[in-house]
Amino acid sequence: MAKQARAAGSRTHRFDQATPERVGWHAHAGGQFILTETGLSHLQTEAGAWIIPNHRVAWIPPRIRHASRSTAATIGWVVIAPAGWSNQLPRHVCVLRASALMIASLERLTRLRPEQRELRRLLWKVVAAEMHEAKPEPLDIPMPSAPGMLKALRRVIDAPHLAEDLDQLAMRAGMSRRSFTRRFRLETGLSFTRWKRAAIAHHALARIATGDKVSAAAFDAGYESVSAFIAMFRRHFGAAPRQYLAASGAHQALHGPPMRDASHIERIS
Repeated sequence: MAKQARAAGSRTHRFDQATPERVGWHAHAGGQFILTETGLSHLQTEAGAWIIPNHRVAWIPPRIRHASRSTAATIGWVVIAPAGWSNQLPRHVCVLRASALMIASLERLTRLRPEQRELRRLLWKVVAAEMHEAKPEPLDIPMPSAPGMLKALRRVIDAPHLAEDLDQLAMRAGMSRRSFTRRFRLETGLSFTRWKRAAIAHHALARIATGDKVSAAAFDAGYESVSAFIAMFRRHFGAAPRQYLAASGAHQALHGPPMRDASHIERIS
């Protein structure tokens, strides 16, 4: 069962998931930060899917419908930004390698008392300033908006290595293969093959982050060579698996890649 500790008078809470947990579709009037201290969280919106590894911060703008799930032994915080501050922050969902100062400010917001209004305003100023300096990471998978396609692709996100082939997915979506591929590229900016490779990379990261060996994740993803898998992982995430997961916003062991759109996925081989 999840253990939660809410900050009195503030729309924040810490979470400690002893078992996996899902939160259904919902939205907030203010923007939402999700900070993962240990473990891994998954985030979905109608536009895409993200993973939130340890020591990363996810930002969800106001009124964006989203759902989430966490693995076992996930610890972190949720902070709802006031509407006034939310308007100064990005209008798109992103997962950031944030600075130690930003993480500490968000964590402190979870422990404020209702009467600490001046400190709350100061901390939100710090968060807003640091947000503009934070480095978004390539932890998103763009999703099409067509309901039939979206439903068919949810299975791929959950287990891309076991996914049906393109003909079966098109049939499940009620479309011809040609219509499916054309609509898919139009809405995601990617070919299905490149999109699936990105989904495999993200799934592998999730497995390694929750304790699986790199070799097991590599073979599960269809790689016969662990070194080839690590090379693919490094091209996509900018570092080898263990090195990437060890990097935290607190010590900046690695320099996060600059903000990129979905075209970065096309470099996966």
